[in-house]
Amino acid sequence: MDRAAPWTLYYDGGCNLCHTSKLQAEAWAERSGRPLEVDVLVSDAALAKGYGGQEMILEADGKVFRAAEAWLKLMEIAPWYLRWVAFVARLAPIGWLAKKGYEVVARNRIKWFGSRECQIPRR
Repeated sequence: MDRAAPWTLYYDGGCNLCHTSKLQAEAWAERSGRPLEVDVLVSDAALAKGYGGQEMILEADGKVFRAAEAWLKLMEIAPWYLRWVAFVARLAPIGWLAKKGYEVVARNRIKWFGSRECQIPRR
């Protein structure tokens, strides 16, 4: 692979699912040779760009991908057996399902997967 411009991934650093997803994206990037920079959504750089929301953001190939679209773009560097997911999810009849699925998981991610904050329960 030639010297491609790095992609930049902004994620919710306090969410267990988001953190695990970030680690997976880094592994895919390393295997594919795609330069990937990562930062949290609450960083100065992210806030300066207006990215202070709760959805994953990916800057790639001169474009900004948000939420489900960010994941689908990341799937381009996933192993071959996962790349078909992005292809199928971009088909018109199924694309809305990927977006709705992302919304449901994003809304419930802390409840379902927990946070990276102190894991000692409060009394």
